[in-house]
Amino acid sequence: MKVSLRVRVLLIVSAINLLVYGTGFGLFGREVDEQLRAEYSRSLFDRLRSTVGPQGEINVATILQWPTWAYFDDTLIVHRNMETDAAGRIWPRGAWINPRGRSTRSLDFEEQGVLRDIERAIGTGVALPSHGGTAMPITDSSGEVWGGCWFALSGFESQVSLLKRLLPWFVISTVLITLATFWLLRRAVLDPVQELTTVARRLAGGDLSARTDGGHSTGELGDLIRTFDVMAGQIEGFDARRAREVREATDQVRRAEAAAMTQRRLAATGELAAGIAHEINNPLGGLLNAVDALERGELPPEKRKQYHGLLRSGLERIRTTVGQLLRFTPRTARAVPLSLVEPVADAIALVQHRAAALDVAIQLSDATGRTDAAAVAALRDLPPVLGEAHEIGQAVLNLLVNALDALEDPSRGKRGGRIDVRLSAGTDAVQLVVEDDGPGVAPEDLPRIADLFFTTKDVGKGTGLGLAIVHRIVHQHGGAVHLASEPGRGLRVEIVLPAWRPDGARTRSAP
Repeated sequence: MKVSLRVRVLLIVSAINLLVYGTGFGLFGREVDEQLRAEYSRSLFDRLRSTVGPQGEINVATILQWPTWAYFDDTLIVHRNMETDAAGRIWPRGAWINPRGRSTRSLDFEEQGVLRDIERAIGTGVALPSHGGTAMPITDSSGEVWGGCWFALSGFESQVSLLKRLLPWFVISTVLITLATFWLLRRAVLDPVQELTTVARRLAGGDLSARTDGGHSTGELGDLIRTFDVMAGQIEGFDARRAREVREATDQVRRAEAAAMTQRRLAATGELAAGIAHEINNPLGGLLNAVDALERGELPPEKRKQYHGLLRSGLERIRTTVGQLLRFTPRTARAVPLSLVEPVADAIALVQHRAAALDVAIQLSDATGRTDAAAVAALRDLPPVLGEAHEIGQAVLNLLVNALDALEDPSRGKRGGRIDVRLSAGTDAVQLVVEDDGPGVAPEDLPRIADLFFTTKDVGKGTGLGLAIVHRIVHQHGGAVHLASEPGRGLRVEIVLPAWRPDGARTRSAP
């Protein structure tokens, strides 16, 4: 169980007060006891010395009338004149006084032992412990040893009894001091720390506007709280600046990406323009020759009919080329069910002139690899996809242009090549595969070739947008792009698009 800081501080303060007061009480009681014993010992020594006359006589009456004897358990006063008999027993031959009386002594009192200790104290001139009491020498006013004394003080009030008498005051004082200390700590430390902890948790939770109310705190803790508020304000300001800079950088990247893609589209359009001009100029020269011949009017009917046929055929070819171009022009953003054959065939037609110039064969086939007219016509029976023809055509066109760029690379060391375009269908998806026999892509570059602005072409020959545009278009249509390549064995790009169902709903997204 987690104990709050306030409870822990209260327990610690209480324990410290109890420890301090308990230790002080024990030391005080022991010191009082020792001081009392020392005081009574000195008082007895002074009393006895004052009763010794100049001739060595002692005033017994004065000794016996001393009221302080009530604090002594037993006392024995003897003159230094003592003899030892043959049995080793000691017998005082001078004064022998028992101020407390011999009747109070127990039967096992070691009188001979006490007398020997008194004799030893007289001989050494130093007090010494003896049989539960103290043996000490007695001197007269001139400092000469008169005799000796043995005494045992009464037991003073024990620490337990003293504790019982002082316990209520001890408890009251401990409680009051503990509460006062805790109250001061709570106002000066605990409350500000608790507030600081709460604000820190709010900051950690994302509330960067959280602040403390540390205006009333003083000292180092107040400086800490105010510094914390300043730091929190700086963090909030930094976060706001970071968010603003991220938005600005994101907008800038998006604008740059849009501009780059527009440039890529314009570049593709320029490349297509060359192919379209080629496709139009080829029949246009024959048409002009036929028109010139017809204008002269010298042709026989059979020849005139032949030239009219040439005119019709040439114009049809031009109309087909223009139609293919128009299908690549975005006129509407509405997705409709469409067959992939038409945008794929249009893209192939628009790059056919460049492929012919590079001696590259582009073939459209079905899943079995058949390229005859019947197989290609059968591709129109594949399930349609829901999409925009010009966008899909743009994606296929980018794949074909990338393949032609790879086959045109002089590092191959040879001309020509092939590009296979295959269409097939699964249970709920349509697959389009574009595969070439070019130089391929290095394994370390394959995961990156679809990244925006990444290109393996020489500087000035590539923008790194072709496959990025393909990925964007395919993902917008709910599909997926899979890349495979080996160096020297070409690049294989597979596009998987979800098939459109007749009920108007698209199937699940392609894997």
